[in-house]
Amino acid sequence: MTKRLNILVFLFACLISINIQAQDKILFLNGKIMEGSLLEKTNYEFTFKDKKENQFTIDKYRVFSYFQNNKENIVYEFDTLSGNFLKVETMKMFVYGERDAHQTFKPRATNIGGLAFGGAVGFLMQKDQNFLYIPAPLIYTAFTLLFPTKVNQRKLKDTKYLKEDEYLRGYERIARSKRTQGALKSSLIGMAAGFVAGLAINSGK
Repeated sequence: MTKRLNILVFLFACLISINIQAQDKILFLNGKIMEGSLLEKTNYEFTFKDKKENQFTIDKYRVFSYFQNNKENIVYEFDTLSGNFLKVETMKMFVYGERDAHQTFKPRATNIGGLAFGGAVGFLMQKDQNFLYIPAPLIYTAFTLLFPTKVNQRKLKDTKYLKEDEYLRGYERIARSKRTQGALKSSLIGMAAGFVAGLAINSGK
């Protein structure tokens, strides 16, 4: 009985492993990854089905590479006439940096600060009945641009690209974008929450 159970467990693990290995991926030029099944590819586009069984037609010019059987196939080509000014290896580093920023960078401190700052501003705005506080989220967002972003090395699967300038530029582009969006959203949410809290507190007086 135990032997049969071990065999079943082994076969199940093999099936899972095969399914994971068979997972196709598309790596876009903006560093985002789509996982699923590559159904068809031509010289101009890819037909791809994601994990939710949604089918997409993706223009080739948006794609850096695709993965099948754990092998990367690069489709990006250096061509200044079509706007591809970076050479393949340089673009690879840039896109890998973008990809890792999408997967690992979380602007938690910025978001927490935005909630706290926005909450205080929202409360004061309601208390003083002064709508000059409204630009505060934009000011907070602009303030965050003064600080550099840092690569979260602990979450990276591979750190061998950290000395590559283009990798760092790609990481910085996405990380800064995520931090800026997070700062604006969190400060707006904080301001709304602070304003509501001010209404609740001050109306009871």
